[in-house]
Amino acid sequence: MILEHGPAGSAMRLNATARRIWELTERPIDVATLCGQVGCEFEVSCAECEDEVRAFVNELVRAGLVEGLAEPAGEPGTRTRYLELLKRALVNLIYPEHELRIELLEEHARAGRAAPAEQLMRDIRYASPAAYTELVSAKREGAVRNRRANRFSHTMVGTARLDNLEYCARKVFADGVPGDFLEAGVCQGGAAIFLRALQVAFGEAQRRVWLADSFRGLPPPTHAIDRAAGHDWSEAKQPWLACALGAVQDNFRTYDLLDDGVCWLPGWFADTLPTAPVEQLAILRADADLYQSTRDILEALYERVSPGGFVVIDDYGAIEACRLAVDTFREERAISAPLRRVDWTGVYWRREA
Repeated sequence: MILEHGPAGSAMRLNATARRIWELTERPIDVATLCGQVGCEFEVSCAECEDEVRAFVNELVRAGLVEGLAEPAGEPGTRTRYLELLKRALVNLIYPEHELRIELLEEHARAGRAAPAEQLMRDIRYASPAAYTELVSAKREGAVRNRRANRFSHTMVGTARLDNLEYCARKVFADGVPGDFLEAGVCQGGAAIFLRALQVAFGEAQRRVWLADSFRGLPPPTHAIDRAAGHDWSEAKQPWLACALGAVQDNFRTYDLLDDGVCWLPGWFADTLPTAPVEQLAILRADADLYQSTRDILEALYERVSPGGFVVIDDYGAIEACRLAVDTFREERAISAPLRRVDWTGVYWRREA
């Protein structure tokens, strides 16, 4: 069984061990890995704590505070570790010190100073602990640290939104919801890479992942709402939001995930999505920023989302124009499925029958 906080989850008064179990179940985790991590942190064997951990987990499940998801055949511990490592790689939490080193070198170059001492470059994580903590936190949250944030990551969405994609995929697989996965607005492709990894890791590689993007950045704003807000994130203004098709394909190759199950829809959403050869979707992820682009995605693809499938919106909390597009669409379609928050900006809902 895989555990994750349920929609009704909330904080409780707990002792140290129970509190740690609660924290660990914020992200999808199998029971064996949970027992092992608790045993390690509290310096007891896995066998010694297993009964108590399972008993407490069962209480959380019965109370609806933690959701138990069926685990398919295979090695759940190995699968969980692979997916966790992949998340860290995609947001560049494997070696974030390099970003601090590059920023320091750029700072010295702008000021005309000599290169920093080699010892400082080597130990920058410990020499600048506040900057390191801020950087790691921003990466986990998918937050904009500064105007150069995330230029060395394959995704800007942060770990919570990757956790949410894993949750949605696990539910889809467990419930047998038919359909492919599609991300509209892929930038460097990190979230779509993770979607394909989920399909492969769970033996669902017969599903496809579709990537819809211009592969040359966001369009200039055309809708009055976007223009009024001054939302011009075209390549000339925000070059880090543009990534060529070949570069995204190379990113898939980096993770050994480029195969025939990865399909491409290059072009503006209004031109490509209405006639895209996509029959059914189990997960639709929209990361389009603009009002008009978000509307284009939902209007073209929502009816192809299977009952029980998920719609995930990346920019709902961060960009008012995106929120208006989603709220207006849901109101027009009389969509009553609860809109659930993922983190400070991401939301999702599950399509009802």
